Amino acid sequence: MSDGNFNRQLLPKTELSSGIRAGKAQMRVKAEHAFEEVVNSFILNDKELKKAMKERFMELLRQ
Repeated sequence: MSDGNFNRQLLPKTELSSGIRAGKAQMRVKAEHAFEEVVNSFILNDKELKKAMKERFMELLRQ
């Protein structure tokens, strides 16, 4: 009787790995948009600071 878990070895590798990559890409885009929204709501006029913060955030996401 199955407990709800599955053996990943039985799944095709391309579908699973491409699905994981697609999910990561979607979450990265969501995180980037959320970060921009927060920064834009708290920092109104300083474009250089916004740019520096976004660059650092994207750098941290790549790790």
